[in-house]
Amino acid sequence: MVQICSPMVGKVLSVDVKVGAEVKKNDVVVTLEAMKMQIKVYAPSDGEVAEVNIGIGDVVSTETVLVALK
Repeated sequence: MVQICSPMVGKVLSVDVKVGAEVKKNDVVVTLEAMKMQIKVYAPSDGEVAEVNIGIGDVVSTETVLVALK
């Protein structure tokens, strides 16, 4: 299982995938807001979304697992 972690502290603006969805490498899975900038978090590989551990408005810290792929 591949875990996609937050690259920095920020607020979740959008969750762009749902459990069961197929994603390709470099698809956007989550958009964060940090320091008034939008940071897109991309899938590191192809896979199926197994878990979505966050919701819109959540504040996440560095290394928080956002999404897991299988």
